[in-house]
Amino acid sequence: MKLDISTDLGTAPRRPRRQIDPIVALYATALIAFPAFLSVAFLWPDFRWGLGGKANYWNGTNTDKTISLGIVKVPAKVPVSDPRYGGPILINPGGPGGSGTGFVAAAGLSLQTLVDSAEDPAVTTEKDSKAKYYDIIGFDPRGVGETKPGASCFTDDASSWLWLLRETEEGIFGSSDAALGRLWAMNQALGTSCSHKSESGDDIKKFLTTASVARDMLEIIEKHDEWKFYETQRISKEIVDAAVKRSRKTSYCALPSTPDYVPYVRGTAKLQYWGFSYGSFLGNTFASMYPSRVGRVILDGVVDAEDYLQTLWTDNLNDTEKVMTHFYTTCAAIGFEKCALAAPNATAADVAKRLATIVDSLYHKPLPVPGDTPEVITYSDARWLLFLMLYSPLATFPLVADLMSALEGRDGTQFAELITPAHHFSCARNGSDSVVYEHQDAAQYAIMCSDGDSQTWMTSKDFEAYANELVALSPAIGAIWISRADGWEDVAPCLWIGNTADPVTPLTNAFEMANLFEGSGVLTQESAGHCSISTPSLCTVGHLRAYLHEGVLPPPDTICAPSELPFGAELPPSSAAASEVLPLLEVEPELREAARVKLLAAQQQLSGAWSFGPWGLGKGAGMGMGKAEGWLLKLQEARGL
Repeated sequence: MKLDISTDLGTAPRRPRRQIDPIVALYATALIAFPAFLSVAFLWPDFRWGLGGKANYWNGTNTDKTISLGIVKVPAKVPVSDPRYGGPILINPGGPGGSGTGFVAAAGLSLQTLVDSAEDPAVTTEKDSKAKYYDIIGFDPRGVGETKPGASCFTDDASSWLWLLRETEEGIFGSSDAALGRLWAMNQALGTSCSHKSESGDDIKKFLTTASVARDMLEIIEKHDEWKFYETQRISKEIVDAAVKRSRKTSYCALPSTPDYVPYVRGTAKLQYWGFSYGSFLGNTFASMYPSRVGRVILDGVVDAEDYLQTLWTDNLNDTEKVMTHFYTTCAAIGFEKCALAAPNATAADVAKRLATIVDSLYHKPLPVPGDTPEVITYSDARWLLFLMLYSPLATFPLVADLMSALEGRDGTQFAELITPAHHFSCARNGSDSVVYEHQDAAQYAIMCSDGDSQTWMTSKDFEAYANELVALSPAIGAIWISRADGWEDVAPCLWIGNTADPVTPLTNAFEMANLFEGSGVLTQESAGHCSISTPSLCTVGHLRAYLHEGVLPPPDTICAPSELPFGAELPPSSAAASEVLPLLEVEPELREAARVKLLAAQQQLSGAWSFGPWGLGKGAGMGMGKAEGWLLKLQEARGL
């Protein structure tokens, strides 16, 4: 299938820009959040609809304005008429401002492997099987990615990129005596300019609240439910027509078996959702706004809603140093053969001291790297790498150890490969294949500032005190992080997931948020990294499937061990959880090993996509870290994937 874009119902899709088969592309046209009436037209595979409905909580101005929602779908392995069809699961990768279409394009098949039943649908019967197979749907929230209009504070992408480059080159807080003042002035200039731009005309940034995105999610599941009804009717008609054709040839008439279907009733569709990081706040918001529309909701890497709404996010770093400690201890334990920073008989403290010395050496003596595109590796670059490493230790610990060891020998060649894409751009003379890096921070900041308390009261002195507080809380990333209620009525039980050492969403958040939703469950994954998908765990997959397929939550105090450790370290005997979970996956004994290998491969691919896409190392595409697809390929080759 091809990825097409249509800006309105009466316009033919433009020339496809890229192939992403077997992923089906879907695009919707909808009124932006401020009209009184919502009018949506979805282009699902082989189908098209139009729908009008009221949204009374929006004001009634600008009803002629529209947005185009970018949606990508990995179709289920069975048709919608099959009893084993589990429906759509909407995915949000976090941010705010993360692209759901990009994430599902990169990792949708792996996500589907995790949530689907292990059995091949071709070898199970429709009526007797308890198996479930799901659509995976990624969407770009308002102002983000393929959803148009996009949020921007600049007149063109090149200006946006150049500003981001200037901001990057100023360095992080603490990288020089002048860094704080310069960063403060740049943020003041950008924030004020961006705010003035949004106040004039119908700028999309005024309407990027999480609540409006939750409303879009409701419309997506509503339209999907309607499409499912008509699609089932279409399939039934095909079956009947085929039977009639056969009877005419054979003079024998037999009533065919047609799929059962429930008439479409607007207002009854329920959300199935897996949200990561900020995506947990989005799912939380949906549940509070539409409690009767919650089906199965998984909130992974949980954001504390109260802290988020206060805007400063001071509670996010409570577990950050646990991940750094995990790096030091794992590196020392595995030794020099697998961790380049571990000298013979080195302790965790030795590794920590060695790494600090390497990073600090760049403070006064940045490393020049000659080449076709000359580079200079700075103290801020090294700090950024360590920050991004914490998101996905399994994939990035070995890489970072190698890069830091090379820097110790004043060799920055490999490091330069990583950061050069952030400092260099070119545009193709014809076509749209080459695009200047787009400034995605505008959408992120617009969402955060629309959701949270105003911070316009803060002076540079207040900001300095706040920055020092974060650095004291987490020496590893506090200098980087600065750049950036009551319970509800009855809701279907949600599943909250947290890692024991998550750098930016501490485990305590999952328990605190779950307490606001009666009957919800918390699953703890005993691993380091951001969100459960940063580290494979067959145990976690088992509980995910039990919840999605049957609504069964893990028992209280359930802890899942990882199925793989950084640097290829050997799992302790207690991690036999991998074999204990297989019965949960309903796999026949003779097929369990094949199922285990398939699941681990999917989790490793997902972990890699999470690490090296815009959600991990790729986060730094404009912040001092470049795109890292090449590193992902090298990692996959090393694993034999």
